[in-house]
Amino acid sequence: MEKAVKYLVCVDGSESSRVALHYACKKAMRRGGSVEMLHVVPPADMQNLFGVADKMREEQRQEAEIMVKALGESAFQYAGVTPTVQIREGRPGEEIINAALADNDVNILVLGASPESAKRGNLIQWLAGKLGDRLLVPVMLVPGNLTDLQIDELS
Repeated sequence: MEKAVKYLVCVDGSESSRVALHYACKKAMRRGGSVEMLHVVPPADMQNLFGVADKMREEQRQEAEIMVKALGESAFQYAGVTPTVQIREGRPGEEIINAALADNDVNILVLGASPESAKRGNLIQWLAGKLGDRLLVPVMLVPGNLTDLQIDELS
């Protein structure tokens, strides 16, 4: 019996992460798989007083929860798939790897690639170097400028 596909999609509220999520949800719908969204909240600046850092952390967490809820609703409307959600705090690259390593059911790591970003590729390049050593799952890069029609055709 074939194991169901589980897509781990990294989301940050950008258009490219929304497109990557829609793509993964459409693939999961067609293959009978599941989708988990992962959002990483950068660590609060610890140079602040602890009370201020705690407040910043709480506000970032609340903003992240609102963002992933909206993305999850969008994914359900688009593909009829309700993704599960994981919010972590830390350095994005490290937390992406940790999340994928912690879940043996993850088959594919999905990242949105933003064509217009000046920082394009930094995280992807870093992850590619680290993933080859530590993970045995493919990384799927989804162009952030795909249209809904293109997503339908490709999935």
